[in-house]
Amino acid sequence: MSTAPNLTPREPTAEASAPRPELDDAPPLLGSWRNIYLLVMATFVAFVVVGWVLTEVYT
Repeated sequence: MSTAPNLTPREPTAEASAPRPELDDAPPLLGSWRNIYLLVMATFVAFVVVGWVLTEVYT
């Protein structure tokens, strides 16, 4: 029994090369990925601001 890995390339299957149109669909929330990224960044900024305000008030 050989311990060498099998490095021969395989032919791509029909499943692997089939187009996936669902990847081009818009997300169900907010209409576009750009809007989702903006929401995530705005939420992060809001958490940072709230943390800064709480630090200023209670120190």
